[in-house]
Amino acid sequence: MKCPQCGNDIRGKLLFCPRCGHKLVQPSAGGEVSANSGTVGNARADGAGSSGCLLSLTVLVAAAAAVLAIVAVGLAGVYFGTRDRANTERQAAEQHYTKGLAHLAAGEFELAIAELEVAVQLSPENGQALARLAEAREKLEVRPSPTPVLLQEILAAYLGELRAAHEAGEWQRVFELADRLLATDASYHRSEVDEMLFDGFYNSGLELVEQDRMREAGRLLSRALALRPDSAEVQRAERLATLYLTAMAYWNADWAKGIETLESLYDLAPEYKDVRQRLHDAYVNDGDLLAKGEDWCEAEQRYARALAIIQSGAVDGKREDAGSRCAALPTETAEGPTSTPLAEGETPTPESESPLGPSGVFVGRLVERTETHGSRMFVRGKVLDKEGEGVQDVQVQIKAWDWSAMAVSDGYGQYSFDGLSNAVTYTLSLVQLPSRPVDVAGIWGRITWVNFEETE
Repeated sequence: MKCPQCGNDIRGKLLFCPRCGHKLVQPSAGGEVSANSGTVGNARADGAGSSGCLLSLTVLVAAAAAVLAIVAVGLAGVYFGTRDRANTERQAAEQHYTKGLAHLAAGEFELAIAELEVAVQLSPENGQALARLAEAREKLEVRPSPTPVLLQEILAAYLGELRAAHEAGEWQRVFELADRLLATDASYHRSEVDEMLFDGFYNSGLELVEQDRMREAGRLLSRALALRPDSAEVQRAERLATLYLTAMAYWNADWAKGIETLESLYDLAPEYKDVRQRLHDAYVNDGDLLAKGEDWCEAEQRYARALAIIQSGAVDGKREDAGSRCAALPTETAEGPTSTPLAEGETPTPESESPLGPSGVFVGRLVERTETHGSRMFVRGKVLDKEGEGVQDVQVQIKAWDWSAMAVSDGYGQYSFDGLSNAVTYTLSLVQLPSRPVDVAGIWGRITWVNFEETE
């Protein structure tokens, strides 16, 4: 076909003439091309084609703009992220470089090398860091041993700093300076250094106890004790911390062992940390466990002991419930009474045969032994006045060799030593009241009942 405008030969299907740019009309289905571009039909065709092309071109431009925008956002994110990361690394490199220079100036070449190596890793193009690193390595290799005079000056400087830190109570600083001083000369003012270390270990240990960091406290107190083994105050502090740690190890795992340990701690220091509350809760939890197994009599004793430590309406209700259930238990079985024979050679001490003392003396008397449902060993009883009423808040002591423990009678005069660990002869007595002690044998699987009764 030919361009109707300039007559140029057109090959293929083109929309515009390549010579004059005139818009071309493609042949119709019948193969004819109208030369008259001013007809109504051609005008419609021209208008439709122009609109379609314009729409297509607009869509293409919009799509291209969207793609370019996405690419631009991505490139901007990469750029700014890379820039931020580079800034962070540059700042870190500067910090390590500055620290390295400080160590280098102080003659601490190993520390200087460590800091400068990090600075070079973060900023390889930093020529100053590379130069200082080489300088530190060179000085480390050729560093001379200090002369005797210089060594004495160094030691004196360390000791001065150590004294200042000790005076200020900066215990961590004391440890650092003492280590540095002892590493330089272990014999230099050793007695004074050990005294300052002792104060640091002891006081830091007490601070850690207040922070409930008991394991760390125990280690520091042990180190203080190693420096001064005869210190009663450190022995006590270390003993209390060890008992507390041991009790917490038994918590929720073995109530009997936990109670035994807490009782020892409570006897030594009833106001130590939360030992009073802990011991109360341990007795309640053990009582709940026994009540769950329907061991009502023993559960009642646990609740009673808990109430002797801290009064609680809820626990008192548990004690009353366990007591009523215990009283409802049968006293005899098919084989006979639940009371079992005393140990060989033992007999109950009847009231008429009690070795009476002066009026007002509480005389210990073995009453009976009863079976338990397990293999544990107990000593229990009551403190009774002349009218046979229970006496409250009386300290009852049990002893065997160099071991002793204390129990306090409750509102019914009852006391209890549960979970004894050795089948030996125990001596029971009252601490606050005039009493006649009594010796009883501990037997596995038995409750030994001992009363202290006031004489007329």
